[in-house]
Amino acid sequence: MIISRARSSRSRGFVPALVFALAMALTLVPSRLGADDFSFHEPSARAAALGGAFTALADDASGLFYNPAGLAFLSGFRLKTNIAFSTRTTTAAWPDGGPGPYRTAPSEFLGSIGVSWQPFKRVTIGTGLFSPYNYESYWTPGWSGETLNERNRLRSLYFRSVVAVEVVKGFALSAGVDVVSSSLRWLHTIPFDIPNYPLARPVDIDSSHRLHGRGLGFVAGALWKVVPALRIGARYQQGVPIDYTGTDIFNAQLDISGVTVPDPHRPSRRVSDLIDFYYATQDVTGRLTFPREIAGGFALTPLSSLSVYLDVVWDRWSEFGDWIFRSVNEGAALNPAFTAEYQQFYGLELNYDTQGIPLTQRDTTDIKAGLEFRPGRYLALRAGYARRQSSVDEAGRTPVYPDLGRSIYSIGFGYEGPLFSVWGDGERVSDLSFDVFLRYASSAPGASTFPGFEMTYDSSRLVFGVGAGLVF
Repeated sequence: MIISRARSSRSRGFVPALVFALAMALTLVPSRLGADDFSFHEPSARAAALGGAFTALADDASGLFYNPAGLAFLSGFRLKTNIAFSTRTTTAAWPDGGPGPYRTAPSEFLGSIGVSWQPFKRVTIGTGLFSPYNYESYWTPGWSGETLNERNRLRSLYFRSVVAVEVVKGFALSAGVDVVSSSLRWLHTIPFDIPNYPLARPVDIDSSHRLHGRGLGFVAGALWKVVPALRIGARYQQGVPIDYTGTDIFNAQLDISGVTVPDPHRPSRRVSDLIDFYYATQDVTGRLTFPREIAGGFALTPLSSLSVYLDVVWDRWSEFGDWIFRSVNEGAALNPAFTAEYQQFYGLELNYDTQGIPLTQRDTTDIKAGLEFRPGRYLALRAGYARRQSSVDEAGRTPVYPDLGRSIYSIGFGYEGPLFSVWGDGERVSDLSFDVFLRYASSAPGASTFPGFEMTYDSSRLVFGVGAGLVF
């Protein structure tokens, strides 16, 4: 089939626009997010197949996330988008064989997109979206830990913009800004009883927190091509404090509309009305800090068809903060209508202005390694391994965040080659890359000595992802 040159030109412009629109839709679509820890996700399908060891390689647009200095060596206009699908199961069991085991098994759908453009030789600008810190648990209804956590979820979205410069031949530096948005949700129960008029059984009150916040951060990178077979890279990512604001809404789990108790100003009051009177919806605040991160690595190509990658990543999780949220009102101001007279009459104090649990996280050091073999000009076979430390000890392992150390195994393959016109004239439109990976994470059981919740946790996870890129 023969087409005109004008039509071929239009197709070249249409392809990147279509890919970009699709990538944005996949990245921003509402999703259920889950993880074994806050930073499990790899925003690049290619890097994920290499165990996440990409700091010294960073030779496509997803280098924006791993080491933006690598963009300085990329000519033209480049786009890279990735999506990942995941299933993860965590269980909690009492060591004495009590009720359970309990289970949380959220699913995951995450995306990322990176774009780079080199307007001048040795100077590249890049921008993109990714979600480095996410977590969700959704425990079995009625489980033993519901007073601490029925469900919690943390989401983050980083919009990164950078400039990368090849300062001298083979050596590049970069600097950029992260605009960060984050949301979180926490649902747990509060047992409610009336001290002066005890109920037949306490009523479980759902306390539902929904908050969001924003912050700014800084990122920098360096990459040195020592010799053609050896690259060394490093990245620094500033910690980003997020001040959250939102609401805490209360709801009774049971229908108790027919149960009544005395009232100081009338013969009786329904318990459901008393609960609504006592638990007033609150504006709440919280603060968390996404960690400072330093990564370093090398890429070695001893043979033309074989490359080895190694990264060491340090995260300042000790700065993250606690899963604690406070009402903007305090004490008796939680509900001014519930006066001291009512508090004394029912024996109830307005004491729900602060809710949460300390996370007591510690800094971690992760090891990531990857191997890439190229059997042909366009095809690459990949494998990787990563070892991640737990950021909590036994005393800090709770139903809110029972972080476990884990080993992560990955395999994948990629294609990097020409993309020809879809209209059949044989004209080369651009270069295409396509990556597929599979990751499996396993952990050793982790015990908890947290008072009242001395449980043992276990976890496994399976992730499948794909990535596609274009070079113009």
